[in-house]
Amino acid sequence: MDGPALSPRELVILQQIEAELGSDLELERELRTMRPARLARLRRSLVARPRSVVVVIACCLALSFGLLGLAVALRAPVLLVAVVAAWGTTLAALMILAHLARRGRSR
Repeated sequence: MDGPALSPRELVILQQIEAELGSDLELERELRTMRPARLARLRRSLVARPRSVVVVIACCLALSFGLLGLAVALRAPVLLVAVVAAWGTTLAALMILAHLARRGRSR
């Protein structure tokens, strides 16, 4: 703990609070079964990936959503085909990157 130690009065108050919280069975159950937030899990997952994979995913998502917005605004079916092609390219690139990453780890 950083900073000055707790006074005896503060220690007594802290023990009372801990005793009350310890007797709350519903709170204990919630804390025991608590899951991390989805965004925190996503962030940890992306940080664990190679930077190239994250960059490819981000670029392809931005391109796809941009094309999708244009396709809706302009009512152009050709742009919808471009969205599908962008997603296909994304999946192919990710598969190649995953293969290269596995190959690099196995060496």
